[in-house]
Amino acid sequence: MPVICDPEQLPAPSPELWELYTDGAASSEGAGAGLILTGPHQEEHTYALWFNFKVTNNEAEYEALLAGMRIARELGVKKLQAYVDSQLVANHINGTFNANDKSMQSYLALVHSLADTFIDFRISQITRSQNKHVDVLSKLAALTFNHLEKKILVEQVFKKSTEPEVTVAYVEEEEATWMTDIIEFLRMGSLPENEREATKIRVKAPNYELRGQILY
Repeated sequence: MPVICDPEQLPAPSPELWELYTDGAASSEGAGAGLILTGPHQEEHTYALWFNFKVTNNEAEYEALLAGMRIARELGVKKLQAYVDSQLVANHINGTFNANDKSMQSYLALVHSLADTFIDFRISQITRSQNKHVDVLSKLAALTFNHLEKKILVEQVFKKSTEPEVTVAYVEEEEATWMTDIIEFLRMGSLPENEREATKIRVKAPNYELRGQILY
């Protein structure tokens, strides 16, 4: 006699593993980050970020990792394996090195906070040669971000992740502004039909919070 199983009693499928490769670059000419997020079925999300503020090279490495983690969380990723070529960042997060600098401590706290939003988060150091696909992106974003291929999403970032939140703007506007799509996404989960614009909103939205009638 066949055994009939109640679907509700079956174990939930285990979340699939995603991989994140990030790299940050800073010099006297500018700072940027490159990141590639790869899904279990080899779907790939590629981003370049240009930082419109001064950062050290280590801070740029942290900014790149945090940006990738935020994007992964926004895409609903539950299990994430991150790869960085920064020995400092990897060993800070794994607890091998102590973060003595105040800036590094702030970044480390943010990474741990974001890591807690995943069921499983791990980070490993890889060699620069193994990470050169995002290394190139980060350097291009830092130096010549306006000339990157249109297939790569380039975002300008205007403040450090460790800076406190401030009021950005009031929601009530008679006409559509740059905030409109972000507000609609936070309120209703709606996105523009254009896939590129929709991806931009997914990247930007985690940096804001809608409280009542004010966007923070």
